[in-house]
Amino acid sequence: MTAEIQTSRLAGSWYPADPDELRMQVEDFLGGAGRGEPEVRAILVPHAGYRYSGRAAGAAYAKVGRGRWKRALILAPSHYHAFAGAAVFPGEGFETPLGVCRVDLPAVRRLAASPPFARSAEPFRREHSLEIQLPFLQVIEPSIELVPVLLGVADDVPTLAALASGLRSIDDGQTLFVVSSDFTHYGADFGYLPFAPRDAEYVAAELHRLDFGAIDPIRHGEADRFTDYVRATGITICGRGPIAAFLDLSARRLAGELVAYYTSLDVTGDYEHSVSYAALVFRPAGGTQA
Repeated sequence: MTAEIQTSRLAGSWYPADPDELRMQVEDFLGGAGRGEPEVRAILVPHAGYRYSGRAAGAAYAKVGRGRWKRALILAPSHYHAFAGAAVFPGEGFETPLGVCRVDLPAVRRLAASPPFARSAEPFRREHSLEIQLPFLQVIEPSIELVPVLLGVADDVPTLAALASGLRSIDDGQTLFVVSSDFTHYGADFGYLPFAPRDAEYVAAELHRLDFGAIDPIRHGEADRFTDYVRATGITICGRGPIAAFLDLSARRLAGELVAYYTSLDVTGDYEHSVSYAALVFRPAGGTQA
């Protein structure tokens, strides 16, 4: 990484390093999507390696309208650095095997001018939750610019309100909002065993129940019900902060549709340790184009 361009840390492991192979894989996940849907304003997508969550992410990116977005604001959780509020990337771009995604520097400066946003490169150095989105964006909208935002500790009402207010300043009709989150992390390795791992069928049913208790308020734009559910269950949604901030921002103006859901159990058969993947798209509530 230089001070200006951050090089990929996922190529060759989380996704292919060969640009042709990577493009073919992303296009396969997109399923031959055409021009997408112009009314889609935001998406919620997972951020695991493409072997695991690429199919779910592709179901949402396939719905994104092409040729209409100036920038993508990616709202992702920080896995490796603890800090209050939000970090915005101060450099000029991120490099993947498909080229460099440029940062919208004026938009970044606008965000960083108000707390709890601050410019900092350090939280981005090891982070996967943001980079994993970039090849999808490069395939569906090659000229799109980025507003990269990582959330640290942001679970109190004043911080979430301040985050939503700052994000609103970028919500100009030319910004696609990309919320990056996986859902339940189940098993001893994750320190979360709300039920015993009896067998695959039982674990799958319990994970579905847990996950859909969170997905339902997200679909309906109910920020308070979502955060109350997270607190009550302790559900290990790694992007709960980005989701809560987005729901506060959208304030029921957008309605969500679930377009993909499965777990790593479905991929590997391991029912003792599993991560859930959901993808949603958001359109104006009531079918308006406002």
